[in-house]
Amino acid sequence: MAALITLCNQALSLVWKGQIASLNEGTLEARECLRFAGPILQEMADWSDDLPIGRAQVMLAEVANDRAGEWRHAHAAPADMAAPVTVLADDASPAAYLYENGRIYCDIAPVRLNYTRSTVDAGELPPLLARAFVDELAARIAGPLTRDAGLAQALIQQAEVSRARALADEENKRNRSDRAWPSQAEQARLGAGDAA
Repeated sequence: MAALITLCNQALSLVWKGQIASLNEGTLEARECLRFAGPILQEMADWSDDLPIGRAQVMLAEVANDRAGEWRHAHAAPADMAAPVTVLADDASPAAYLYENGRIYCDIAPVRLNYTRSTVDAGELPPLLARAFVDELAARIAGPLTRDAGLAQALIQQAEVSRARALADEENKRNRSDRAWPSQAEQARLGAGDAA
C-alpha cells in the first residue's frame, strides 16, 4: 500500500496538489486517487500480454470434470486470472487446453498454468511502468482536481508517451526465439514429418 500512496503522491504533484497519507483520508485528492488508481492497475495487466508483472504460474487443482467426453481432466482456474497463456505438463511441454466457465480442461494432470493476472500490484512495477502509472493517474485526476482542460490534455499526451516507452522497454527486455519448437531436427528424430 505504501508504494501505491507514493505513486499517488507523485501523480498529485503533477497536478499541483498536496500529498495524501492514505487513500481513505476523506480529502478530494484521496477520493480521486482511490477512484482511479485501482482501475488503472487492472488496465495495466491488459496493456500487453508480454508484461512480466501481469504474469503468474501455478499448479492447478483438479475438480469434477463435466466434459469427460472431450477432455480427460478439469482444473479450477485461479481467482485472479484474466486470461490463460499456456498449460504445461510436468516436462514443461505445452499442452492443448480449453478455458471455459472458470475451468481449464486438458488431457493431462498435474498441470502448471501460466496466466495473466487480472490486476497488478503497485509495488511490483518497474521504474518505467511506475512512471506510466503516475502519468496515467495524473491525467485522470487532473480534470476533477484542477478543472484545467489544458493541463488535463497535456497530461493525457504525456501518459500516452510514458505508456509507449514503458511497453517498448518491457518488450526489449524479453528473450525472443524465432525458431520452430520443436525444431525440424527434433521432429525428424521423433519420426515426425518428412524425414525421408
